[in-house]
Amino acid sequence: MKFILTVTSLCFLFSGFASADVVLTADGSRLAGKVLGMDKGIIKLKTSYAGTINIDQGKITSFTTDEEVLFRVSGGETLTGKPEAVGEKGIRIQSGGVFREVAIKAVERVLPIYGEDPVSALEKFRKSEVKRKWYFTGGFDLLGKKGNSEDFSIGGNLEVKLKGEHDELLLSAEYENREKNGGKTADRSGGGASYEVFRRDTIGWYLRSEIERNAITSVDLRSTSAAGVSYRWINDKDHTLVARLGPGYRYTAYESSRDDESSMTLDLGLAHHYRVNDFFSIKNDITYVPALGGLGNDRLVQDSGLVFPLAGNRQWKVRMGIRNEFESEPAVREKLDTTYYTRIIYSWD
Repeated sequence: MKFILTVTSLCFLFSGFASADVVLTADGSRLAGKVLGMDKGIIKLKTSYAGTINIDQGKITSFTTDEEVLFRVSGGETLTGKPEAVGEKGIRIQSGGVFREVAIKAVERVLPIYGEDPVSALEKFRKSEVKRKWYFTGGFDLLGKKGNSEDFSIGGNLEVKLKGEHDELLLSAEYENREKNGGKTADRSGGGASYEVFRRDTIGWYLRSEIERNAITSVDLRSTSAAGVSYRWINDKDHTLVARLGPGYRYTAYESSRDDESSMTLDLGLAHHYRVNDFFSIKNDITYVPALGGLGNDRLVQDSGLVFPLAGNRQWKVRMGIRNEFESEPAVREKLDTTYYTRIIYSWD
């Protein structure tokens, strides 16, 4: 009788493991449960021993499920099938009799079907993907010093982003005021709006407009508008590189006796973002706006920064960076203006 009970218990035990989804992690752990889905770099696993747990996608080497799930991978492709572990950090998906091997880092979203008709589930999945979502980011820095020299600086910026599956609307505003020994070293404010659409994996289009005031360079108002073509050289979950090119128009009014300027321009931009690991990421933005025909001022702005979380918090971050502004025909003596900054950032959605 004891033998029968033991065999029955083992059968139930192994049947439980056999019917469980399994998540494999980089440290060799095998976590059994039910995969509830994956989004924003987090996979949710429902377990009988610890409830529902969140696992960082960067810590996962692969996972398997007993039921078909929907996958969205880099580039916008959607697949339906059962994942199997393959390689060191990848999965193989059987979809419609065809096997596809996908790196874990290329998986953007996972949604279980749970017995639904795959066609209906896929349609729901695609509809859910087109929903746009708001993201907010605010940054602030404050510095004071008194003694052999007196320094004071205050700066801040705000970004509001509406992001969808294929497009992105960005609104931004910034302010910077710095003094040293009673003299102004920075007095700048501005804002802008941009809209970018990618209907294909690599090629899209954009519109942008921005205004700026900079008392140090004697600019009372600078307005720049442009539209053109966007090209995504790299479009991975942790690494993006976007180039932009198009015609533009710029108007500049000066506080000094210099005549106001207006000219047609080219608009060239490069936006690069690389997530090194769970803690560090690098952001680079370069914009070059030369006047057409050499009839005006050529302007180059470069902003590079290292971003890392504050005390392990994903919402509070620190950005340390350098910003360079170059003008070929400035209203003041210096052509290059360089700013080093450290900024506290808070992000929410």
